[in-house]
Amino acid sequence: MLPVYRFKDTLIHGLHPLTALMLTLTFAVSALLLENPVYTAVICAGVISLIILADVWGESRAFIRVGLVVALFVVIINPLVNHQGSHVLIYGPRLPLWGPMDVTLEAIAYGFSAALKIFTVIAAFGLMSTILNPDDLLGMLSRFSFRTSLSAALAVRLYPSMVTDAREIEEVQLARGMPLKGGGRWSRAQSRVPLWFSLFQGSLDRASAIAESMSARGFGNGKRTRLSRRLWRPRDILVLALSAVVLAGVIAAVVLGKGGYSFFPTLDNPLENLSPVGLAVLAAAPLLLVILGRSWKRWHWWRSRI
Repeated sequence: MLPVYRFKDTLIHGLHPLTALMLTLTFAVSALLLENPVYTAVICAGVISLIILADVWGESRAFIRVGLVVALFVVIINPLVNHQGSHVLIYGPRLPLWGPMDVTLEAIAYGFSAALKIFTVIAAFGLMSTILNPDDLLGMLSRFSFRTSLSAALAVRLYPSMVTDAREIEEVQLARGMPLKGGGRWSRAQSRVPLWFSLFQGSLDRASAIAESMSARGFGNGKRTRLSRRLWRPRDILVLALSAVVLAGVIAAVVLGKGGYSFFPTLDNPLENLSPVGLAVLAAAPLLLVILGRSWKRWHWWRSRI
C-alpha cells in the first residue's frame, strides 16, 4: 500500500500540486456528501475515468483491490446486521438479545450503495497518492507545519530505502544458507534477528548521514529560503474552476435537499429527487477533463497554450 509516484506525460501529472489535490478531494467530498446512488455511480465512473486518463491504473491497483475487498465486506455484512425495511426477502431465526435475522431488500440496497461510496472514496485517494509528488505535497504542508512535514518527508524517503536494504540482506542470508523460510515460526524468528540488527544499524548510519548533510547545508541557521519550480498555468486555472463548480453544485444540492435519499422503510425512487443540473455537472466534469487531457496529449499547439 505504499504509494508509488512516477511522473508521466499526462495532463493530470502536469497540474500544479494544489490543483491536483483539489481535484481529487472534490470527487472524494462529493461522494461523501451525496446520498443518492445515481450521484455516487456517476462520481465513481468519473474517478475511474481520471485514473485511466492519468495512466496510473497499475499504480492504483492496490487501492482498487482494497476498495473492492472493503466494499464486498460491506455488501455481505450490512444485510446481516441491518434488519430495517418493509420488504423481507429471507426470514431468519430469532436470536436472543439480537432479534430476528431477517434479510430485507432495503438493507441489501443500502449495503450496495454504501459499498459503492466507500470504493469511490478509496479510489479517489488512490488517484491522489499516485499523481501527487510526495515532495511537492510535503513542500505545501511545510508552510503550515514545518516540523511535521519534515518528519513525514524523512519517513517517506527512508522507508523505501529500508525495504530495499531488507530485501538485499535477505537475499544474501539465503545465499549463505540461512533458514529464513523453513522450519517453525520460532526458528524463522530467530534466524531473522541478524536481519533486524543490520536494518537497525543501517537506519542509525543513514540518520547520522542525513543529520550531517543537513548541518553542512546550514539547516536551522536563519530564515529558510524556497525555490519554486511549479508554476501556475492556464490548465491549472481551468481545472480549479471546474473543481469549484462541481463542489459548489454538490453543496447547493445538499442545502436544497436534492442530494439525499431514503432507503428505509421503503426505497425511494432515485430519479424523483434528482437534480438534473447537479447530475449534468457531475457527469460533464470528468468528461471535459478526459477531452482536455486527450487533446492536450495529442496536439502540441494546444499543450503549449495551456
